[in-house]
Amino acid sequence: MLKPYSLIALAAAGALAGCAAATPGFSPPNARADKLHKGSEGGGMAPDGRYVLNDQEGKLDCRRLSGSIHVGILQMREDAARHRPSPVAVQMQKMSAPVAGGSAYGLDPDGEAARTRARLEAFNARLAEKNCPTYDLAAELKPGNTDQPTPVRSKKGR
Repeated sequence: MLKPYSLIALAAAGALAGCAAATPGFSPPNARADKLHKGSEGGGMAPDGRYVLNDQEGKLDCRRLSGSIHVGILQMREDAARHRPSPVAVQMQKMSAPVAGGSAYGLDPDGEAARTRARLEAFNARLAEKNCPTYDLAAELKPGNTDQPTPVRSKKGR
């Protein structure tokens, strides 16, 4: 005959097994997130490594584009100063992710930096199309630069 604590352990194991049987990558529906992403079409990384603005990003005004670039520059500076995972740790995470589940975030810091840089360049080009002050991304992302990112007006735009 099962004792009461055995029944509790069995019930807990059953509940955990039910959680483990969930589909990997499943996330419950979120009406707020669906509303935010509704109507956003196109955009993303092109095969040649360029970032293509989606329709919502293309409609942003100068202030919002500039703010996005400002934040992106600060994030890239912070990411560059972070400690990189060892190749052994990266391989262990790559091997365990399919078995245990989990995110692939952080496995390719160089690739993520390249995608972020391409996005910043696309936003900066959009600022130039709108005749807004643009950023000197090379100078802003130079190692050791701790100044606040500031847009500069091009000489021909004066």
